[in-house]
Amino acid sequence: MSKSNIQKNIKLSGEFDSYVLRNPSVLKRVPKGVNIVITSSRDQALSAANRSIANNTRSGQFIEAHKIDGSWKIQSVQK
Repeated sequence: MSKSNIQKNIKLSGEFDSYVLRNPSVLKRVPKGVNIVITSSRDQALSAANRSIANNTRSGQFIEAHKIDGSWKIQSVQK
């Protein structure tokens, strides 16, 4: 993964963490023990790269936290 994508993921992860702090009920939609893949409607290349990593990982379950404008949607990982 490129340095640029790592920096984007760090930023998106921080934004998701802030969203969860303001909206703790969102965690009710996240099953225990799953990995969260962060994606964004504004960066399709980054989203595809993150989904690819999840799809190529052999262990663990994944869900997707997808940022659309200012809010987040929790869904299964789209291939």
